[in-house]
Parts: sequence; C-alpha cells; structure tokens
Amino acid sequence: MPTAVLVIDATPIGELARRLEAVDGDKAEALDAIGAAWETSTKVRFETSTAPDGTPWKPSQRVLQHKGKTPLKTLVESARLKGSITHAADGDTVEVGTNVEYAAAHQFGATIQQAGAHAVPLVLPEGAAGGRVIVLPARPFIGITEADYVNFAEILEGFIEAKTGATP
Repeated sequence: MPTAVLVIDATPIGELARRLEAVDGDKAEALDAIGAAWETSTKVRFETSTAPDGTPWKPSQRVLQHKGKTPLKTLVESARLKGSITHAADGDTVEVGTNVEYAAAHQFGATIQQAGAHAVPLVLPEGAAGGRVIVLPARPFIGITEADYVNFAEILEGFIEAKTGATP
C-alpha cells in the first residue's frame, strides 16, 4: 500500500493518449517505455539536486558541512533512495515510485520529534539551538517536467506510428 500518491496531469499529452486508446492491441510496450523514461528522469534529479519544477533542493547539513575536495550531493549518501526508484506499467497506468520508508519525508518534507535515549545525535549548524527536532525540507524527486512531457509525447507518437503506419 503506498504511503503517498502524486496525481500527475496528463493534459499535455491528452490527445496522444486518446489516440493511443484507439490503437488495437497491447499498449504495454508504450506504457513501459514511458515508465522507463520517467524512472530515468527521476534518478537524474538525484544528480542535479533539483525538483521536477527545476527548483534546487536545499542542501543537507552533511553537504553544507563537508570540507573535502570532492563535493557531496544531498539525498545520495548511500544512494539507497535513488537506487530504489522503479516503474510499473499496468493496464492504462504508469507508476514511478520507491518502497523506501523515508521517501515521503524527503518528497514532502517532515518534522521529526525524537524522544528518549535512542535519539539520533544531531549535527547542528553553528549557532543553532540544540534539541531533538529534525526538520526535513521538502526535496521533491518524483514528478514530471516539461521535458518529460515532450519525451512521453515522442514515445507515444512513435508507438502510434509503428502500430498504425500513420504519423500522429
């Protein structure tokens, strides 16, 4: 069961989606190709540290405090979250997501109140007050960019042309 659901507006590719519905046969190939492209663009966001709308992610404390020569990136210390991104195409839907339990906290932001002796030690920026509250800013990684819509349209156009022999 998903812990969070994003509903994506398909209006930019709506006409092609309607034309795809009229194509005889299995559409799984086209939907899987869209899912693979969406999965790839989602993973690229971990390299660019940007949200689907192009907004840069707020750097993590780990990145801000790093003094080494090789720059670090936010949300990729272990690359577990990035590596867990996958897609599934079924019927007339395409999903991209992750099964990592902390993904929603990073996607939407979260305030975490730690309690007791098992609280994770915090590394706070200089001058910050102590405490056991962690505020994670939203760092959206799942979503669709304008470039994604263009790519999806090209995938659908190619599929429709291959199935019907007609250019969309």
